[in-house]
Amino acid sequence: MSFDFVKIFKKIDLHKNDSDVDNFMKTIINYCHEMQPHKSWDLFKELDYTTEVENLAIHLITTLEKEPSPFIEQGFWFGLSDNGYLYFAVSDQYITEEDNLDWMSEAETYYPEQGAFNSKILRSIENLADETDLDNYAEYPLFLAYALKLAHASMIHYKAAYPDRKIGYSIGYDSGDFITGGWI
Repeated sequence: MSFDFVKIFKKIDLHKNDSDVDNFMKTIINYCHEMQPHKSWDLFKELDYTTEVENLAIHLITTLEKEPSPFIEQGFWFGLSDNGYLYFAVSDQYITEEDNLDWMSEAETYYPEQGAFNSKILRSIENLADETDLDNYAEYPLFLAYALKLAHASMIHYKAAYPDRKIGYSIGYDSGDFITGGWI
């Protein structure tokens, strides 16, 4: 089986509601291994995904308390670059569509200066991918999978602080590939 980024993307989307972060990541890693057999995939399973998600989930709320949005947040974009840089932005609207992000470009948006997540896991994924020569076979799917879990945890934390607000989110690469998280 050759590595098919579209299939792995669909696999991530299919399993996005798995509440166990480590189990979710292992599912994605195993699927990657099936497509690109390599002994080093097990190294990615050793990372402690759950602990960092729990620790970083408060970043969004903490940032918005220090740098309030000029409007009530309704949509959240969690953007990824190919080096594992993850940030969030907010908008005054959200539209749940699987195939576009027009809501982000057509809405009023706000990018907090401190909106970047300081993720050691994303850096570890990048370093392991480089060291093992798995490169983009590991980076692309594992960045997206992990960032999805971090975004979801951040949204749950936000919703606990603002239970009456209807919010939605999407996450993906600034280059265009994304997954719709949906309404929370």
